[in-house]
Amino acid sequence: MRQHLKTTILIILLSIIQNSFSQETLIERLTSHVYTLASDSLMGRSAGTIYAQKSANYITSQWEAIGIEPLVDNSYFMNFYNHYNNLVGIIEGKNPKLKDEYIIVGAHYDHLGSKKNSSGNTIIYNGADDNASGTAVLIELGRKLTEVQQSLGRSVILIAFDAEELGLFGSNEFANNPPIALEKIKLMLSLDMVGWYKTSGYLLYYGVGTIKNGKQYLSDANSMYEKLNVKTKKFEKNSFSATDTYGFANKGIPTLAVTTGLKSPYHKPTDEADLIDYEGMALITEHLFNIIKEVSNAEEYKATGKISSKHKMPKLCLGISANVGTNYHHYTAGAIDGKKANGYGVGLAATFNQGSLGFRQEVYYDYIMANHPNGKISTHGLTVPFNLILQTKNNFPAGFAIFAGPYYSYKFKGKQGKNALDFENVFNREEFGINFGLELRFFNFWLGVTGRNALTNFTREKNTDNAHIRNRASYLTITHVF
Repeated sequence: MRQHLKTTILIILLSIIQNSFSQETLIERLTSHVYTLASDSLMGRSAGTIYAQKSANYITSQWEAIGIEPLVDNSYFMNFYNHYNNLVGIIEGKNPKLKDEYIIVGAHYDHLGSKKNSSGNTIIYNGADDNASGTAVLIELGRKLTEVQQSLGRSVILIAFDAEELGLFGSNEFANNPPIALEKIKLMLSLDMVGWYKTSGYLLYYGVGTIKNGKQYLSDANSMYEKLNVKTKKFEKNSFSATDTYGFANKGIPTLAVTTGLKSPYHKPTDEADLIDYEGMALITEHLFNIIKEVSNAEEYKATGKISSKHKMPKLCLGISANVGTNYHHYTAGAIDGKKANGYGVGLAATFNQGSLGFRQEVYYDYIMANHPNGKISTHGLTVPFNLILQTKNNFPAGFAIFAGPYYSYKFKGKQGKNALDFENVFNREEFGINFGLELRFFNFWLGVTGRNALTNFTREKNTDNAHIRNRASYLTITHVF
């Protein structure tokens, strides 16, 4: 009995020592990866540069040494737009029923590069947390998954995305032109900024609502020797953040965005390797490893069919808008129009969407001016445009739309110089016309150019040139959609 107890204790001690050694080695490797990728010699890894190419060569050399196979064409490199490269490897599952299904784990490896300051000195944005940290974890996940490849059911695809900082180009390119069937992708995880666990106090998973029993997978994945403080959100909702989940979520694929948050010096030159929490990164690597193993072999694994409203064009978009521009008086007769003056507006917008078609109703207060020979005219009014919209079906992360329709405006007060406008005898309070324009959409912000031409007269009587006045306005408009 005593001998059996000694043997048991010895096995436990050896297990602890082995785990400690393994953990220490993992920390050392993660540290080496981040210091390499976030070094000054790589000049901030700006997409499309020789430094991005050197970064890519480092990542693929690690994968090759580990024994990770390229996904296609005997090369990890998948070039797009001629200047950029996604790096794609695969660890094939061994379950005959599941191996043709895929889990994608991705992290972008590019950052902001460098620039000259006003003194002519070079400022380098090394991006240790953003996203050398995620890339380092991606490499080490590849190592750990390769070691247990024989026990994997579904296959795991590793992708180091390029050109994320330019607008999620790398992840969108893969999602839009995948070398595998989209319906075979069962889960996509994006690792972006995972190097500040100790400061944040938690690891956050966005998107558990896209997976049935999503929280349970994360709870089960906590490592046996030390648990992470894990927080979950059903969906990604922050309008000011962007991750490589976008392109995949737009295709209806379940996604998990993994991060320790924005506690690091985000997009600042002080985001350096010596500030990273490498022990936290090791714990995160272990946690992700356990999740991926679990999902890889879960025969009952299913998607909920739900995705974040951030990742799709909702049926109804509500927003606030503001515009700034100019207005002038168009004369219905004669060769000369009035000179331009400033115009401003602020209001609410509701957009109803049905695929590539939409309908928008706005209500906003506007203050417009126009130069006039008898003194500058200014009016305060309430304007209600009704627009039919032709738009790209998917506005995330970016989209485009053109629109046109009628508008109604009621001017409740105004001045000409210092005198109040006479709306009973000289000017008309009500105005009808055509509203038209175009807009570019970036995430939840829509930037547009709008023209507004009155079809009714602002003046009740013709002037000496037999002309009426009609307002002509043009605006630069920004709308934030909730």
